[in-house]
Amino acid sequence: IVPVVPPLGFDGDGKTYRVNSDSVALEVAKGLGAIKLIYITTQDGLLKQGQLIRQMLVADLDTILANHKEEVLPEMLSKAIHAAAACHAGVQRVHIINGRVDEGLLAEVFSNEGIGTLIYANEYQQIRRAMKKDIRAIQMLTKKAVETDELVKRPRVSIEKNIGDFYIFEIDRNPVACVALHLYAEQKKGELACLYVNPLHENQGIGRKLIQFVESKAREMGLSELLALSTQAFTYFQSKAGFTEGTPDDLPAGRREKYEQSGRKSKVLVKKLK
Repeated sequence: IVPVVPPLGFDGDGKTYRVNSDSVALEVAKGLGAIKLIYITTQDGLLKQGQLIRQMLVADLDTILANHKEEVLPEMLSKAIHAAAACHAGVQRVHIINGRVDEGLLAEVFSNEGIGTLIYANEYQQIRRAMKKDIRAIQMLTKKAVETDELVKRPRVSIEKNIGDFYIFEIDRNPVACVALHLYAEQKKGELACLYVNPLHENQGIGRKLIQFVESKAREMGLSELLALSTQAFTYFQSKAGFTEGTPDDLPAGRREKYEQSGRKSKVLVKKLK
């Protein structure tokens, strides 16, 4: 049975009125204690500067509605307002999708990327320690970066051996980014490695969050220095994360040996923690 709730209201005299369907959907979701609310529209979702917003924290949407409401297309304003209201009412996730896309509902709910905009409460994202079951996800996530030589190839056995060093950034329980922190306890140094963000989730600050997370972990461990090796992203590490260019001499002896054997000629980047 699929109940259909029409957006109709009645006054004390029995007169019928057309009410806002977005508001009706919100009230039904609240009444049911739903964890998801899906608005189907004729637009791809919410846009910012002409680009589709894939995900947005409800607090960020609140800021836009309070200070920059003109940035929201008029035909999407009601969806945005009621999506924010739904999150504040306890609905964890609100999807806004284009109903004209074939199998769009399935793609939004069951794929990692979705097709529209997702407004979410705080618990939607998390960074967690990787587990053995995540090894395949890490390999699939970094596959293209390995093919373009952006990241060094890591065999399954190598990842499994060091799985305790890896962390996963999840969106709605789907891995979209990863990073590793390798420890060199004797030298009180750590290496930030295997940093990668799914291209569909770039420019959302995820990479910076992972770097900050690793830096915080390194400080908790009492490390004095954080290292990173990069062939292509060294400018990002310097401009966004405060790293400075070092030399192979900054690497612990064992790590330097592997560095020289690899022949990748990565730049060595250093960040002092103390």
